[in-house]
Amino acid sequence: MEKGFYLAKKNWILFAAFITVLGFTSCENQFFKESAGIYEVCFNSNGGTKVSTVNTDKIVFPPVTTKENCEFLGWYETSDFSGDAVFFPYEPKKNTVLYARWNQKYTVHFESNGGTAVADFTGNEIISAVTPFKEDYTFAGWYLNADFSGDPVSFPLSLNANITLYAKWLKNYTVSFNSNGGTEVSSIKNGVLQELPFTEKENYEFAGWYANSSLSGEKISVPYTVTQDITLYAMWLPTYLVTLETNGGSEIPSFRARTVESVQEPEKSGYTFIGWYLDSGLNTKAVFPLVISKDTTLYAAYKQNFTITFETNGGSAVNPVSCYVINESPESTKTDKSLGGWYLDPECTDEKKVTFPFYPTEDVTLYAKWVSEMFTITYNSNGATSGTVPETVQVEKGSSFIISANTGNLTKTGYAFTKWSTSTDGTSGQSYAPGYSLIPSKNMTLYAQWGKDYAAMVTVPGGSFYLGDPNNGTNRPKITLSSFQIAQYELTYELWLEVYRWAKDNGYNLTSASKGYAANDAYKDFVPATNISWNMACVWLNAYSEYKGLEPVYYRGSAVWKDDSNTGTVTWYQTKNGYRLPTECEWEFAAGGGSEAEHDKYIYAGSNTIEEVAWYSSNSGDEAHKVGTKKANALGLYDMSGNVAEWCFDHYADWGTGELTNPVHWSGDHLVLKWGSLYWNSSSCTIFYRSCNSSYTYYSSTKVKWVGIRIARNAE
Repeated sequence: MEKGFYLAKKNWILFAAFITVLGFTSCENQFFKESAGIYEVCFNSNGGTKVSTVNTDKIVFPPVTTKENCEFLGWYETSDFSGDAVFFPYEPKKNTVLYARWNQKYTVHFESNGGTAVADFTGNEIISAVTPFKEDYTFAGWYLNADFSGDPVSFPLSLNANITLYAKWLKNYTVSFNSNGGTEVSSIKNGVLQELPFTEKENYEFAGWYANSSLSGEKISVPYTVTQDITLYAMWLPTYLVTLETNGGSEIPSFRARTVESVQEPEKSGYTFIGWYLDSGLNTKAVFPLVISKDTTLYAAYKQNFTITFETNGGSAVNPVSCYVINESPESTKTDKSLGGWYLDPECTDEKKVTFPFYPTEDVTLYAKWVSEMFTITYNSNGATSGTVPETVQVEKGSSFIISANTGNLTKTGYAFTKWSTSTDGTSGQSYAPGYSLIPSKNMTLYAQWGKDYAAMVTVPGGSFYLGDPNNGTNRPKITLSSFQIAQYELTYELWLEVYRWAKDNGYNLTSASKGYAANDAYKDFVPATNISWNMACVWLNAYSEYKGLEPVYYRGSAVWKDDSNTGTVTWYQTKNGYRLPTECEWEFAAGGGSEAEHDKYIYAGSNTIEEVAWYSSNSGDEAHKVGTKKANALGLYDMSGNVAEWCFDHYADWGTGELTNPVHWSGDHLVLKWGSLYWNSSSCTIFYRSCNSSYTYYSSTKVKWVGIRIARNAE
């Protein structure tokens, strides 16, 4: 057994005896060693003294190894010393090699250069070094270079090689002190002054030591290297007497100073100290720090205190105070109420309301006024690039308010306003459409939500085409149209409602539309606005024009048409730039893709397969659907063969077979309705199908749940 550790072999010996009885005589058999928990442990000393290999189940004490000029750091199971050192007692779980880890030691020799000797140091880090002594010299540090180049060594110092440190000495010189009338200071001998002595002189302030009797140049600062015998001279600045006139307050002793940093505050019963003044009339207030050049008297100023008591009228108590001013409104709370202010009279009349800071002129009682708890509703533009948010509103607890429309015409480049939400992303919070009635339970911030621009317009370049069923060949009227704009989507209920609310507040009398077709449509986003009569459409389009800063196009007599109940002749001012209904020819040209070839290519708007482009009776489920969910036509227009039917401006009449330019039917018994919708079958959804046959007549006041509109406008 190696000296320095103990092998626990008891179990191994018993097992060896057992297998001997069975006839096995070799205890070196590896199978039996491992069965008994005995493993071979080898030791790699990494240059240290050798440690013999052992076979054991436990090593109680760490094996001892040594290596010259090295510190032993422990045994490791890995050659790169990753992980922690092995802890003893150590029980191997397999045949193992343990590796010795060493930390090299280095020698530091100290060259004292005539000073007292300093013993060499061996190790890898010097925490601090001995300071040697040399008669008539001041020690100036240890250096790595014999010529003292560079900076002195800082401790602790980590070592990675054997080094010599050299002591630097500065010759001591006599430093005498001329205190110029101050208390005497003894001379000293030193090479470097690390600190300067202090001296005092009555009625003067010490201003430092100087190297010349004229006290010129800069004052001495430390550390100061002395290169010859020298006398330092004290500089003095006169101080002035500061007298405190407390005007009936507690006495404060006078003192001398050149700069008054601050002054103790006096106390006076029934009064509050408000400051020190430079004159007895209390006209000029002292500002600290105060620089003085003569003896000075400071005068205390006070304000009389009055007792203020608080009648909280059922709210939480507020303690009385004695003061000359109350800077802020005292806090008191009451269940389901908000503090509406403090008043000088029990009735809490408006003219007696207290404003803060409040300066009482006598002892007084203030009375709390309580109002119903209010919640603040704030709107946030959430990244809008133009426009303004709706005004902040106050809502009484338990009361409802209407979610505002986009009244300030907020816009964001590339997006359209869709709704308001309690979260910026619109998903983690609760979202609300304009017009929703809500009872708040706390203060709320509603963030504008931005999504697809369902009000987007598409410009249709002017051109010619044959109107009607392609099966009729050229036996159809040839229509030539100027360029115009038409909406990419059917009018959504959200946009209808936004403008409707604005219109009601701006002189319009407008009937409300419906949301979609079925009851379930009320819970969907961006379904078409429905149940819209031709009259409602024209008036709403006038309102939309004004809402967007454009010129309304429809007039009754000489006035803008603002009341959808009006009857009589409608005038369309075709040169004005506002929004309008498309003409029948514009609608069919746009639905057909905006060219003669594209128009005759498909019977539905963008396809010969109705399922691709339309919600109609066979696939709608008798419900309206979110606009834009089917395939678009060549112009990028959606739902022109289905979802809801759409009004045109024209009256119903025959177009004949001639050539026409920008035609409009101005009169007739009823109006044109483009029929394709969720309610009708595929034959009614072709782009050339016209309603108002003998079975169906539609007038300006007709409202149907599957009828909406598509916005048009003159090209810019």
